Amino acid sequence: MLRWLTGLVLAALLASPAFAQDKEMIVVTGARIQQDSDQAAQPNFPGVFSGPPYVSIIVPADYVIFTVSLETGTRSVDERQRELERTFTALSTRVSRTQGVVMEVGEPGDSAPQETATAKEAIVDDGDRSSIPVVLKFAVRQGDTFGTVRQRAETFIEGIQMTGRTEAVTGDLQYIGVMEPKKHREALLRKIAEDTRLLQTIFTGPGGAPAMSLTGLEGRVKTRPSGPLELEMYIPYAIVLGSPQALR
Repeated sequence: MLRWLTGLVLAALLASPAFAQDKEMIVVTGARIQQDSDQAAQPNFPGVFSGPPYVSIIVPADYVIFTVSLETGTRSVDERQRELERTFTALSTRVSRTQGVVMEVGEPGDSAPQETATAKEAIVDDGDRSSIPVVLKFAVRQGDTFGTVRQRAETFIEGIQMTGRTEAVTGDLQYIGVMEPKKHREALLRKIAEDTRLLQTIFTGPGGAPAMSLTGLEGRVKTRPSGPLELEMYIPYAIVLGSPQALR
């Protein structure tokens, strides 16, 4: 039995901060944007603003994550465990035979690769019900919309072979992400450099081009959704524009 929870948060072109980040990928949630409340100039550095900068690039998402909870309410605890173990094994086998689908065990941001987890270790007992939380990552294909990816996910989840009273309950949030964000870093830095040169040109006066100071460019690339299958990538940095004496 498949029960879809309400909500399609990625349909709204809203953003929120990254929820998980490592060397290989950045994942962001499509939940509501947290309004930037730190846009005021920093008191010690007039003209320096915090929050996402103006310069950014838009990149397509590489995948969409759906959360699924394999749940059973069978009265016997031992039978619940057997049902979940068999369902988990069937799902793992199906994932391994399906191109473009990756499964991890756990919750978003706190999950382990399918190959390193066993069903018995992953079972969560909650009174009269037991469950195994899993994360299913569906690759975005050329020409995909969020709707087509969602349909592919629905079809896949509906086809999970259940044992006993086990059911698959999908989460009400979906996530989009990009693999290897560092591959976009050069393009982003070139755009920042272009913007910096433009500022110097605009503010060049009789005394020549103004001095400029950039900080924060050593930071990691960050992302936030800009569309159902698009992410805005940026590096939080600050620019101080002024005379050489002001920058000393």
